[in-house]
Amino acid sequence: MKPLQYDHPVSLSWGGRAIVALALFAALGAGCDRGAEPATPSPSDEGPGERVVREDATLSANLPERPARIVSLAPSTTEVLYALGAGERVVGVTRYCDFPEEVSEVPKIGGMLDPDLEAILAARPDLVVGVQAGADHQVADQLQEAGVAYAFARGDDLKSALHTIELLGAWIGEDEAGRELRAQTERGIDEVSERLRTTQGAAPQRALLAYDREPVVVAGPGSFGDELLGLAGLENAAGDATTAYPVLDMEAVIEAGPQLIVDVSLNVSSEEVLGFWKNFDSLPAVREGRVVHLPDAVMMRPGPRVPQALELLGEAARGADSGQEAR
Repeated sequence: MKPLQYDHPVSLSWGGRAIVALALFAALGAGCDRGAEPATPSPSDEGPGERVVREDATLSANLPERPARIVSLAPSTTEVLYALGAGERVVGVTRYCDFPEEVSEVPKIGGMLDPDLEAILAARPDLVVGVQAGADHQVADQLQEAGVAYAFARGDDLKSALHTIELLGAWIGEDEAGRELRAQTERGIDEVSERLRTTQGAAPQRALLAYDREPVVVAGPGSFGDELLGLAGLENAAGDATTAYPVLDMEAVIEAGPQLIVDVSLNVSSEEVLGFWKNFDSLPAVREGRVVHLPDAVMMRPGPRVPQALELLGEAARGADSGQEAR
């Protein structure tokens, strides 16, 4: 098959489509090997100090030893903080932070790309954490000027997300909990992946993981979604694309020939999603009734709930096999 064609990569300036980009940027990241040990700047009473740029993070030179008031600028870091048992210390989150349920009671400080500095400062944080995406450089400058310590992790793949779990543990004074949570997440991933890959057998299905439809945005090589498909024993139908989150025209989708389509679009009905795909009955997945709508943000957040994301992907494939088109 010839390489897939694409129009342009996912843009943060889509306006109404920005939610797709926001969801994709809700990833944890570090860009380090799974075995790397997190290094934490020495705590100090001299304020946050100068900015330190590392391979795995951009952060203040001086972080508080055990911050009592934490603001999170990304859904993924919020999930990790709560999983580490630090939920009571979280005093501000973005409007996109929706897990666990108790996050709904935490004051909102804007979005990932448009955080409200006044709201952040009003929360009186000892530490602001987030991911390297969108507005983080501007936020870092503003926090630096305001004398507030910050730490932003880098990357959006699974390997770096696991490392970031440890980083966050170290940054908030929960080193042991961070190591334990990482190990627990890795075990869960390995257990679920082994089971799903065994179920898929020697000839994996060609699956397309779609984040939106107009335009069609999918998981390409090197993306978190691509990793999920592989761990679930599925072959990425968009594996020949040249970007991690390509925008495909329908000709390219047809050329890819997916046997299974898993659409993880948020804030849209299954009726609308399935109605769109049914217009393209030349696709094997559509002809065979193997299109599934899986509207769960966990499919876009590498972190402690990756085992759950894999379970959902496995259920989606089994549901398609049994003719169940939507969750």
